[in-house]
Amino acid sequence: MWVDKLLYLDRIKSSDFQEFSVKLNELTADENQLSGFEQEYLTLLKAYSAVYEGNTQQALSILMPLIEQADTVISFRAKALAINSLVLVRRYLDAFVYLEQLIIQLDMVSQPEAREQGMRVIALMYNLIGKYDLSLSYIDQLINEKPSSNAVCAAHQLRAEALYLSGRTDDFQLKSAEGLTYCTERNEPLWANIIVALIARHKIDLNDYQGAISLLLSHNNQVESTRYYSLILKFDSVLAQAYYGLGQVDLAKEHAIKVTDALKQDRSSLVAAETFAVLHQIAKTEKDYQQALEYHEQYTAAFTAYMDDKSAQQMAYHTAHSEILAQNQKIALLDKDNQLLQYEQTALKHQATFNKLLIVALVALVLGLAFMAYRSFVARQRFKALAEYDDLTAISNRYHFSASAKEALALCEKGQLPAALIVFDLDHFKQINDQYGHAAGDWALRQTVDTCRNFMRNNDVFGRIGGEEFAILLPGCQSDKAHLLADICRDAISNIDTAVSGYEFQLSASFGVTSAQISGYHFTKLIEDADTAMYQAKQQGRNKVQFFQG
Repeated sequence: MWVDKLLYLDRIKSSDFQEFSVKLNELTADENQLSGFEQEYLTLLKAYSAVYEGNTQQALSILMPLIEQADTVISFRAKALAINSLVLVRRYLDAFVYLEQLIIQLDMVSQPEAREQGMRVIALMYNLIGKYDLSLSYIDQLINEKPSSNAVCAAHQLRAEALYLSGRTDDFQLKSAEGLTYCTERNEPLWANIIVALIARHKIDLNDYQGAISLLLSHNNQVESTRYYSLILKFDSVLAQAYYGLGQVDLAKEHAIKVTDALKQDRSSLVAAETFAVLHQIAKTEKDYQQALEYHEQYTAAFTAYMDDKSAQQMAYHTAHSEILAQNQKIALLDKDNQLLQYEQTALKHQATFNKLLIVALVALVLGLAFMAYRSFVARQRFKALAEYDDLTAISNRYHFSASAKEALALCEKGQLPAALIVFDLDHFKQINDQYGHAAGDWALRQTVDTCRNFMRNNDVFGRIGGEEFAILLPGCQSDKAHLLADICRDAISNIDTAVSGYEFQLSASFGVTSAQISGYHFTKLIEDADTAMYQAKQQGRNKVQFFQG
């Protein structure tokens, strides 16, 4: 009887959270009558309730004992739920360590609900770090196992997200509509409305602002009833963008302010950055330039924090993956040690007969250990490269660029040497991706990097700090030389022959330049000032170089 009630709660936890909360409290009142397994199951559902209501620390305090002491299936599910909570509190290394364990344990778990939850979390985490093909493979596996309708809805939502973020527009339009219909018919409002938010964002990408507004408003009451905090804010942020696109400034401002007020304690999310960008545009429309500047600074801070967060996620993933490899190698070494003990025991019994065999075994063991040590060294070097360099362009990623630039600036400041920073951004890059596809966009990014490298010194620090945004730190370089280099790079980029990519399109970039003489040697200040100058270059018509005036 109790198990049936627990299974019922498990089924409705996302489709009818209000009913779930009422029944959970009723069952908690009778907790003493439950068996040990049933009490662990109930505790798992309490943790889910805490996660849903945003009480992340409370959820983690509930889950940790379950992971260590509970039944195997409950422990597996607790670990999957803990990953979600650890991401929310930015404990990324712990989250990815659990993820690696989850992937290993998945094949050992046969209970359907546990497998559903495990594959959903694995797909979610791969979406988080941009490994969309891996995410889609787990989503397909989940759907093929014919799980509950709730799990299928979650899979549809994750698939829509992976397709949207990876730029597969045609597949996204087809699969998101399919997922929305499925989840709506099966009364799964949480997953359905996350898909709605993605569809609305896609409509904004296509400048269909009225379509986005109509879609969001038709689901707004349902979203409010879910009481899911992050989804409600996402709706308001997308509504703000759509209303501004339609020219309805007052409504755009109302929804944007609602988001920023709610995010006072956490402004490092993409939602915060997008909302401040809208408020910045509104302030400019209203000719309140002081307010526009403040919103732009808040946007820059939010977006920088968001990108730093993404870098931390990537670093945590590679570190956790490397630790698991090291553990596996350690186990392999222990296995070799056990074999060695067996060889020694055999040698004691048959020393005369097996001396040659023992020598051969020892040589093989030494060679094996040497080979494994070499593989470990190669793996560490590869993971270091993955953590520090951008896969597409082979230059420093944001994390590594920041660290290298700060070291170079410290040396310049100590020796009272000049230094300059260039930030540039490809103009209308989204249009290239949308019109010619991401392969053409990737080609343009690589050509831009190769072109600019031709004019740089060996000690210049070059990094990709955003999707189509780059930065160059020039140690020992005066501001006039930095301005000249930026103009040379700008001219070279505009003269790139794009026909060899298979398409012909205009490629240009807008540059912002500053120097330590004006902005000081603090890296964050240099980035902010150069970014401000670049923004002014874009305002002046793009394909220009603007020096920060202080």
